[in-house]
Amino acid sequence: MKYIYLLIFSFTITLFAQQKTELSDQAEVSILTCAPGQNELYAAFGHSAIRVKDPVHQLDRVYNYGTFDFNKPNFYLNFCRGLLLYQVSSYNFKYFPYEYYKEKRWIKAQTLNFTKAENQQIFDYLEWNVLPQNKDYQYDFFYDNCATKMHEVIEKSIGKIDFDYSDFPKDLTHRNLIHQYLAKNSWSKFGIDLALGAVIDKKATLKQYMFLPDFIYLGLKDSKINGKKIIDKESFILPDYKLDKPKTNFLLSPLFLSLLLIFITYYLRIFNKNTKIWFNSLAITFGVLGIVIFSLWFLTEHSTTKMNMNLLWANPVLLAYPFLKGLWKKRICYLGLLFLSGFLLVAVLGFQQFDLSFYILASCLVPIYLKPLLTFKI
Repeated sequence: MKYIYLLIFSFTITLFAQQKTELSDQAEVSILTCAPGQNELYAAFGHSAIRVKDPVHQLDRVYNYGTFDFNKPNFYLNFCRGLLLYQVSSYNFKYFPYEYYKEKRWIKAQTLNFTKAENQQIFDYLEWNVLPQNKDYQYDFFYDNCATKMHEVIEKSIGKIDFDYSDFPKDLTHRNLIHQYLAKNSWSKFGIDLALGAVIDKKATLKQYMFLPDFIYLGLKDSKINGKKIIDKESFILPDYKLDKPKTNFLLSPLFLSLLLIFITYYLRIFNKNTKIWFNSLAITFGVLGIVIFSLWFLTEHSTTKMNMNLLWANPVLLAYPFLKGLWKKRICYLGLLFLSGFLLVAVLGFQQFDLSFYILASCLVPIYLKPLLTFKI
């Protein structure tokens, strides 16, 4: 039986070797950069992929590092915990542009300036990478994603790239970079700033900018390997449709909601209305936010949700506020005011950048904390 298995295995390896495609002189390898999308958050930062085209062999294949398998066990649990494995998939290029055409998103191609042998090395690496035992990788939005895979494939196949950073803006953090793709005063920006911690407020190196497809495009544009330019030519596969940026409705924005909450909070307190139900509701709401932030920080493997100082105002301790009385309630309130002071200190020192709405929401907590501590009316 072992002999039969060995024969089958040997035959499979031999067959794979025989079927290996040798690219022709007309083969081209291109880096594809796709425009950011306006409909879904996952598409807001654009996309990158690799295309291998060889008309002699009627080969036109795209290698996409942005796919994952919904059918894998514990998919949603692994997604929430930051343990989701992404994978590279390979398929006919004709299926690739459809989504971008439908959403009127441009696709740019940068044809690589490599020899036949170098193109073959990249193609062989991609074919190896797409094998079932090699296709999975641990995705990280900032450090290991579809865009970073572009230069990784080239460097592993050909050699170290001498990047040209002359068109890159300087002194930006990861948060600054992603803010460029998010509408101001949008729920997407609010959610990202709430969930991601101070680790993304460190100044990024210029090479780290290339977690974004636009920057991998710029970085490769005039880059070299051993003094030879990498890019041979550039072209549009789908045109630039010059779409207007979507406008946000202020009345449905997080900033408006925050202003509404603070108005109601201080109106009820200043005019000595019954604040119990309102204050308790806010405390529970902010406490639940605190549970989410705490869980993302301590109970997941997401590298970007660590050191999240939003926990200083949206704190799980607030969940106990409605149920405590007397001395214990006062202790919670003293602790809450201390946390709010820490929140302001973090902001002043620039340790973490906060959304404007967070300052307003944090201000809602001041009368909530002060009410049990003051013996006179305000």
